[in-house]
Amino acid sequence: MKGLTPFEENVLRRIAVGDLLVRTTARYPQAHPLRFRDKTYTYAELNTAVNRCAHGLTKMGITKGDRCAILSHNCDQFVILWWGLMKIGAIITPLNFMLKSEEVKYIVNHSEPVAFFVEDKLIAGMLAIKDELKTVRTFGYINLAGDTVPDGWMNIEDLWKADLPATEPEVIIHPDDPALLLYTSGTESAPKGVINTHLNFFSIILSAAADLRVGKGDVIIGGIPLYHVAAMYLFIACVALGATTLMEYAPDPFEILKFTQEDKVTIWVWPPTLYINLPLFPNFGELDFSSLKLCIVFGALCPPAVLDQWRKKLPSTRFMNYYGQTEMSPLGASLQDADFTAHPDSIGRSHVPLEMKVFGPDDRELPRGEVGELVARGPAIMLGYYKEEAKTALTFRGGWHHTGDIVRMDDEGFVYFVDRAKDIIKTGGENVSSQEVEAFLYKHPKVADAAVIGMPDPVWSEAVTAIIVPKPGQTIEEKEIVDFCKQSLAAYKVPKNIFFVEALPRNPSGKLLKNILRKECAAKMSAKA
Repeated sequence: MKGLTPFEENVLRRIAVGDLLVRTTARYPQAHPLRFRDKTYTYAELNTAVNRCAHGLTKMGITKGDRCAILSHNCDQFVILWWGLMKIGAIITPLNFMLKSEEVKYIVNHSEPVAFFVEDKLIAGMLAIKDELKTVRTFGYINLAGDTVPDGWMNIEDLWKADLPATEPEVIIHPDDPALLLYTSGTESAPKGVINTHLNFFSIILSAAADLRVGKGDVIIGGIPLYHVAAMYLFIACVALGATTLMEYAPDPFEILKFTQEDKVTIWVWPPTLYINLPLFPNFGELDFSSLKLCIVFGALCPPAVLDQWRKKLPSTRFMNYYGQTEMSPLGASLQDADFTAHPDSIGRSHVPLEMKVFGPDDRELPRGEVGELVARGPAIMLGYYKEEAKTALTFRGGWHHTGDIVRMDDEGFVYFVDRAKDIIKTGGENVSSQEVEAFLYKHPKVADAAVIGMPDPVWSEAVTAIIVPKPGQTIEEKEIVDFCKQSLAAYKVPKNIFFVEALPRNPSGKLLKNILRKECAAKMSAKA
């Protein structure tokens, strides 16, 4: 464009996530986007720290397209580094802080970051593999405990020292430039790196405003780990729309209750496990949750009995089921409060930026009501899997993102989740949805938590296997569960193996780790044989 520099031409009408912070700072400079522990930031303060970080990263030699890995619990340092990277077009690769050193080594060597930032509490496990991380030029230390920074590591806070410029960095950024490289859990194979772009994250603001109705004055607890795309979505939405995030180091039920009452939290976003367990607290009936305008359940449908309990507690609060995928940044579908009565088993309609259909095995659309694979397209769909051209092509065949989730869709566009394709249990020639059996088990008055998986069986091919957590003080017999299921479930859906445990394995975002359950059940079945 005549008379403009390349940067001026780019910034005139670009899509870049860092610009969201700039614009909200201009509107609400003294509002509070972030609190972590005893530190509260105004938008102006956060934008200044992020800009200094961007210049510090550039001074360190990090440029557009470079990747930086981080292994840390939630903290303000994580946020400043993440947004500093986005402002210069660099890419953050957050790692699950529960990973073992060999798992970290795989992801770091696959993603090839130039820098690796590690929380002080987690550094010991990384020292053994430090020399094997060949592409890492700089090792950063996230000093949450105030300890001395070890030799060979830089203090992450040096990236935003006061002597660095607070001006906006001048970097050309395009909509499809990567902003995030996030590795999936990899329960069946090596984890895949999902590439989310600036356009992906810009498009989620449409859904946050239209579907979730987040806005200025909202207060949200940031307890979901920041290595989870849902946590990043929520924080980006809060920044863009002028809301406040009370960030937790890690999800803590006592802290959640404290924040909700003292800080008048307006929106909860939690997996079903939290809604299941909070009513078990001895003083639950005395707690005041009247500030809550919206309670979102993600990861799985909330058991109806649990939802009824919460509705009685919060009669004026909206409830919402939320379905999404990392590959969709993490949009998908949600069931609005007004639709719960008519469609209680649905995950809702597609979010504003997405178009969804149900395809059969031939990758053609099925008539409404038939069961098949959910596919989607729209600006929230990932750029692809990093270094995985064949897997990306398979997932995007026909111009649609194939989710791997088995669903049906009714004539009104409501989607009903059947199961993950890999979690469908094939038993005696029949297909059983593990989620359907789980939902039924939650109706038992003594069941606090439940999971259902298929285990290899010489007669049935796979045997429906239930793993159950009894409510505190309750004892359950196997026969009691079998008899309960036989009342309402077809015989082939009734669990043939039942195990009772104290807790189910879940990651910090509440996702059930069925790969671990399969290993544990296999060991128990071998011991019984």
